[in-house]
Amino acid sequence: MRQLDRRRSGYVASSVAGGGLLLAGVMAAAGVMGGCERPLHRDTPEALHRSLIESVERELRSLPESAAGTTAQRTTQPAGEVEKALASRRDELERMAGPGAYRDETPPYSPDLTGSPQQEVAVSLQQAIATAVKNNLSVQIARLQPAIREADVAAAEARFDAVFFSNLDHTRLDEPTTVPVLNGIPLGSSVNVREQTVFETGIRKPLTTGGTISLSTTLSRARSKTPNFSLTPDPGYTARIALGLDQPLLRGFGSDVNEAQIRLARNDDRRSIQQLKSELLALIERVESAYWDLAVARRALLIRQRVLEEGIEVRDRMERRQVRDVTPSQFADAVATVERRRAEVIRANRAVRAASDILKQLMNDPGVTVGSELLVSPVDFMVEAPLEYDARQAIVTAVTERPEVSQALLALDDAAIGVSVADNLRLPLLNFTARMEYVGLDDALSGSYQNAFDNSFIDYVVGLAFEQPIGNRAAEAGYRQSRLRQSAAAIAYRQTVQNIVQDVKNALRDVVANYELIQATRSFRLAQTENLRTLLVEEEFKAGLTPEFLNLKFQRQDTLATAELQELEALANFNKAVARLYRAMGVGMSMNGITFGQ
Repeated sequence: MRQLDRRRSGYVASSVAGGGLLLAGVMAAAGVMGGCERPLHRDTPEALHRSLIESVERELRSLPESAAGTTAQRTTQPAGEVEKALASRRDELERMAGPGAYRDETPPYSPDLTGSPQQEVAVSLQQAIATAVKNNLSVQIARLQPAIREADVAAAEARFDAVFFSNLDHTRLDEPTTVPVLNGIPLGSSVNVREQTVFETGIRKPLTTGGTISLSTTLSRARSKTPNFSLTPDPGYTARIALGLDQPLLRGFGSDVNEAQIRLARNDDRRSIQQLKSELLALIERVESAYWDLAVARRALLIRQRVLEEGIEVRDRMERRQVRDVTPSQFADAVATVERRRAEVIRANRAVRAASDILKQLMNDPGVTVGSELLVSPVDFMVEAPLEYDARQAIVTAVTERPEVSQALLALDDAAIGVSVADNLRLPLLNFTARMEYVGLDDALSGSYQNAFDNSFIDYVVGLAFEQPIGNRAAEAGYRQSRLRQSAAAIAYRQTVQNIVQDVKNALRDVVANYELIQATRSFRLAQTENLRTLLVEEEFKAGLTPEFLNLKFQRQDTLATAELQELEALANFNKAVARLYRAMGVGMSMNGITFGQ
């Protein structure tokens, strides 16, 4: 294993300079949504904008802004009295136990599921993260969502596409009819027999104002076959060329209403991008956590194996002394201790394989599949470098970078769009209709169209249609509902900011506490190593070893193993806490050299 060469200091303190950027921290988060549109609908009241900014500033009031030139806070470890007392024997103690005592050792793995010797593949943390970002199945699903949402946007925009239409009707009438009588003389025929064919075609274009404009032509051919009755021309061709406009003037008028579904679809597209970013941030944290869990499990197996071998040595010595001063119960205790340690080795073997499978599933590497019996061997070891941080700057950075903030702003925009549409639906229905037709009639097809323009037969239709529900209760209820949803979205935004602040502070506290725990657990491990060392020195010079002495040796071996595991856990927890902090701040990708392209 090698020490991971990653900078753990400097980023938090310098990520966002100055509390004066709070407005940018709140509103610039919408910049990652794509496009140049404002994150909030233009009908959103200015009071809501101020409320959003205030929700961030309120959380930061108790955190002082760092003065120019001041340094950030730095994780510290309390001075260890144990280290000072044992400084002269530190190297010897580190060789006996601790992270450096197992460097480059291979754990004693049991055979894999095929019965073959366990094979390993070395993987660095950066390789694990890069492979997971590229291949993880959850991320692959999340990557498809923006493409799906883009298709939704195209479908919404298609509402305003021009439509070509055609209709063809053929009618044949053969029916009795009344006959007028003048002075006892019937006029006309008692039957009506005629054929008519009508063909209509044109283009209809919906407008973003809510109206529809159309241009069409209708050609009809009529021929009478009624006995004793004739028409001229027969057959007769009637050509109509029409231009029409239907436009709502109140309810349903304007692009704000008619393009609402397009804006909502675009917000869904941006939301899917932010969800992908959130998925990547969470994945990077999970991969790093799984990587350190595997590193700890691998070291734990080495520790358990060493303790087992030491226990076997003590048990064999007690077995040889059974004829002298070791009672059967004392020897049975020794055997039980060894078998307990053997069981712990088996569990440790299982834990390593479980941790490896978790990491393999997250990575989804085609060369190291979950189904394979290859075991991932972590190359890197946990970092212990101190971390510089500034709580205020960390929170501002989180509000700027976290995708949840952008998603909350998008939800606010959705609500504002809903208010705009609901407000428009409260208006009365007042629709304007205008239609102009050129009409031509002739006994030939071409002549009918020529007459339509030459003879200036023009029909005009202009109309207004009004409608208003008495009381308008449904529209008013819908508007109140939309305003309540907007208020709920604003509260949800404030809750999002509050959750992010809590997330960052908890992560920072974990970083600080776990860094201190490294020192505390190391002091504990060094003290227990010294306890065992003094016992071993005493063993060298002692003429006779009593069963009580050997039992004490068992106990100190177990206590030292526990101390080693606690130190490993503290190191891993510190590194996992740093990864969690970077996720909480929304910078996990940039800290690992991953560029999020939109």
